[in-house]
Amino acid sequence: MNQLLMFRPHLNDIPHSPVLDAGYAVRRFELGDDLLSLAETLTASFDEEWTIERVLEKLTEAEDVRAVYAAFHDGKAVATTSSRSLPERLAGIGIVHWVGTHPDHLRRGLGSALMERVLHDFAERGDAGELLETDDPRLPAIRRYLAFGFLPLYENQGEDLRPRWSAVMQAIGTGRQRSPGS
Repeated sequence: MNQLLMFRPHLNDIPHSPVLDAGYAVRRFELGDDLLSLAETLTASFDEEWTIERVLEKLTEAEDVRAVYAAFHDGKAVATTSSRSLPERLAGIGIVHWVGTHPDHLRRGLGSALMERVLHDFAERGDAGELLETDDPRLPAIRRYLAFGFLPLYENQGEDLRPRWSAVMQAIGTGRQRSPGS
């Protein structure tokens, strides 16, 4: 089953995120930052194992990843996203990549602050539009993406996503949480 796709066709009117609680800061993840905390945040966010080696391979040293951003608390990365590009397939399109917040730091505006930062990254690079992939059960994230101007795409690699999007929108509208695979 393919992931759900969302597209933001322009970089006008990037929403502003709320001011973060004291002790939190969003910035680019740099050489020398705590890779273990980033791996732990990704593991906790996606229920799959992220090691330091995987972080290096898939994010910080990956050729298609232009920048990794993180929300930091006490020197540790507790939320993240990255700016990705696939110019051979999607010229001029920025890709929002691996958006996740450690469960201990949810509902503090970190995801919104990171979305704002990555959209500014795309604008600074001159991208014409933005794409992201997500999974059906990630309803809080999908709500955030909609608030940031992303729109559902109804096909991914030949798969008609309309029935899945309908179920997601109904779940968002009723406020109920979907269990994985439902």
